[in-house]
Amino acid sequence: MAIVANQTTITRNASTVGCVRSFSVPAGTVKEVDVTCLDSTIETYQASTLQEAQEFTFTIILDPAVNSLEVGTEVAGTNDAWELEFPLDDPASTTNATWTFDGFIRDAGTVDGEYTSDSPLEQTITVRLTTIVTKVAES
Repeated sequence: MAIVANQTTITRNASTVGCVRSFSVPAGTVKEVDVTCLDSTIETYQASTLQEAQEFTFTIILDPAVNSLEVGTEVAGTNDAWELEFPLDDPASTTNATWTFDGFIRDAGTVDGEYTSDSPLEQTITVRLTTIVTKVAES
């Protein structure tokens, strides 16, 4: 069964982030090292022992009535504890799946809205991970 995004929560330092509209979870990526020799007929690569630092992005609706991340209130470069908690997939489960990691807000983004419609003001946040994502399955 597929897990739907609806009811996924994001927390920063144990405080729930406000009205999240969308998010993009980081994937594990390994850097590649070019080990091609001058006499090679094709480029040759091997996996690095270092994982590449990933980014986590999410978009929120700015609303002073909820705990949103607002422009000017966040300290750029401060390392924070982040958690994504996914909705239960199996009705027999009692504990949600979680992904946790540390990271800092690299880009607080612009606040965007449209004058042609009654759209909400949105802001896209980019977090640079400083640890590997720890994934805990629902149970």
